This record gives sequence, structure tokens and C-alpha cells, in this order.
Amino acid sequence: MMFSPRMVMMLLVVCYALWGGGMIAMKYAFESFAVLHVVFARVAFAALFYLALFPKWRHMPYQKGDWKYLVMLVMFEPCLFFLCETFSMKYTTASQGGVIAACFPLCTAVAAWLFLKEKLTRRTVIAIVLAVLGVAGSSYFAEGDARASNPLLGNLLMFGAVLSSTGYAVCARFIARRYSFLSISAVQAIGGAVVFFPFLLSAPMPQSVTLPALGGLLYMGIGVGITAYLLLNLSLKHLEAGIVSLFGNLIPVFTLVFAWLILGEKLNVPQVACVGLALIGVLVSSTEKKE
Repeated sequence: MMFSPRMVMMLLVVCYALWGGGMIAMKYAFESFAVLHVVFARVAFAALFYLALFPKWRHMPYQKGDWKYLVMLVMFEPCLFFLCETFSMKYTTASQGGVIAACFPLCTAVAAWLFLKEKLTRRTVIAIVLAVLGVAGSSYFAEGDARASNPLLGNLLMFGAVLSSTGYAVCARFIARRYSFLSISAVQAIGGAVVFFPFLLSAPMPQSVTLPALGGLLYMGIGVGITAYLLLNLSLKHLEAGIVSLFGNLIPVFTLVFAWLILGEKLNVPQVACVGLALIGVLVSSTEKKE
């Protein structure tokens, strides 16, 4: 099936909307489950899904030496990214985490320019700057969370998640030149499940499970682990890694909107203005004409 760039960008918006909702779902999941339960759920549901679809992706165009890229793919994301991102939410506020996460598009665009020889146009740079300022500003003006027990550690972990996601985007974009987005998603999910399963055995069993917590866990496994990553890998096959990462600025934007709609958190005027700035940055990028 052929996808136009505009259609892929629309799918990216859906992808990052699901991801933004995942921040809310994680908070609910933590009511009953440990961090390792949430991390494993993000790959376990997806692993079962892709095992069921094994006939669809088993014929992989493997070439000698590809194992290095496949291992790096799994190592960057889900392994390092999931651990850093999930643990960071236990130690820092969503606001401060959003400021750190705003570095993702810039890091990925530079990495794609260095390693994939993707063009870093003036328009892309302007879009990145607008989006980064918008996301950082909307996070900065958000109200603090008194439940942040160790903000410095949490922020360092979030920056680790940014670097991991950057490595993943570059690696996935490189290998997507030959592999289908379905096979990449399958390797990622099954590889992550194999790595995390032994650690899951050491996690304490939940004493009680609430419906919101169970819903949050299912959302992370199905909404993010399966659907969001399918859309992300599809996008990386059709768009440059720098452009895909720029749309990642929509994650904290959607998180703020969902927090307002679901949790009743208030959006102040500076936040609304900064969210608009971030959306303008994404719009500038999405309307750029490719040569």
C-alpha cells in the first residue's frame, strides 16, 4: 500500500496523540503496578501480537552484519528508552520532563545529518527551534508536582531517554531502507520482551489492582506498545528521521491537553501560547516542499 507524505504525517499525529495519552496512563498504572510491570507490558502485548502475525513478516531480507543494527534497535528502544522514560516519571515532574524531552527533535535532526546524510534545511531548523521553544515553554509554565522525589535524577533519566530515542530513530531509519515496518516492529517488541522478562520475575506482585490501573497498563501495551510503534515505524520508512522526530513535540502537547480533559488540570495563558508555538513549528515542517 502506498502512503503519501501528507497521509504519513496524519498518522504521525495519531501516533504521538496515543503516546501523549500514555503519560496519563502511566500515572494510573503506577497506582497498582511497579515500574517493571509497566515496562514489560509495553512490549509483552506487542510481542504476542507480532508472534500471531509471524507469517506476515518472517521473510526478512537479512544480510550479513544486519544483526548489529537489529541489536542496537532493541537496545535503544525499547530497552534503554522504556527504562529511562518510565523511571523518570517516578522521580521528576511531567513539566520538567517535557523541557528535557524538547531536546529530542534537535538531537535527532543533527544525528540524522551526521549519520544518514539527511539534509538539515533552514526551514527545518526554524521549525525545530519553534517547536522546542513551544514545548519547553509550555512545560516551564506548568504547575509543579509535589510528588517529584528526585527531580535531578528524573531529569537525567529523561535526557537518557532522549538520547536512546535519537539512536533508535537513526537506526530504524537506516534499516527501514530494506526491512518492512512490520518486521522492524516485530523484532523490537519480541526482543524487548525477551530482555525484560527475567527482570519481571524480580518485581513484587501487586497487592491489589484497581480498574484505572489495569486500564492504564492495557493502554500502554496496546495503545502505545502496538499501535503507536506500528505508526512510528511506518513513518520512519517514508519520512526523514529529523521530520519524524519533530512531530514528537506533539507528545507533551497532547499530554497537557489530555491532563486538562481527563485529570482536570488547568492550562494557563502562557501554556496555551507555547502550545500554539509548538504546533506552528510542526506545521512549518509538515508544509515544507521536498525537492
